[in-house]
Amino acid sequence: MDFTLAQSLAAYVSAGLGAALAVSIGVSHRQLCALISFAAGTLLSVTLFHILPEAKENGLSVASLGFALASGYGLFFLISRYVFHVCPACAASHFEHQSESKFKNIFFLLAIALTIHSIMDGMAIALSPHMSQGAADPSLFFTVAIHKIPEGLALCALLMKSSFSRTKALLGTLAFELSTLLGWTIGHGMIGLEMSVSWLNLVMVHIAGGFVYLAFHAAINEIRDHSPRFILSFFLLGLLFMALVR
Repeated sequence: MDFTLAQSLAAYVSAGLGAALAVSIGVSHRQLCALISFAAGTLLSVTLFHILPEAKENGLSVASLGFALASGYGLFFLISRYVFHVCPACAASHFEHQSESKFKNIFFLLAIALTIHSIMDGMAIALSPHMSQGAADPSLFFTVAIHKIPEGLALCALLMKSSFSRTKALLGTLAFELSTLLGWTIGHGMIGLEMSVSWLNLVMVHIAGGFVYLAFHAAINEIRDHSPRFILSFFLLGLLFMALVR
């Protein structure tokens, strides 16, 4: 089995683990905020300390890096602004104040936004070896897998709040998260097309722009409703943890 496919499957299992926690023992909103903030820190860290430096080493200019990063950030911003929140975990505090009837009306929009988000995650895992000259760098996999736990938890909790049974919410979460494997398939296909390393790096930096959006979106949303010190502590812990992972 391709190593990156195994990583994508493991990331998918991480989302399933989060969903299983939601339907079995549940997690308090404070605990979820800690997980979200830690995951947000890892997303920003893997961008700053891994993806951008490696793309620069692989020959991308500062202008190219800036354009690709801005395009990824802008894509997730537009989806969240005009379609739906691209990450249910990153907007957990927002969902907490919505009514059950509201959730029922947004199911289709949620599907679109989360599918795009998860496709990007899968593509990132598939393309990651081409950021580090074919070497096995676990940082991006760990980042996606860590982020998938609160994502699966928040999504499953959201589905249960919209009147899904525990079983249907769990299965619905697993169905949504299958788009991660679709993303891996797309990324693997791009490699099979023998695209240049420069183009593959541009795609990775574009995805990293989405990571930056998710990181700041999560932290800002949680700080509005919770102690800034609590949120920033876990955010910085995630940032430091991923900065040390190789």
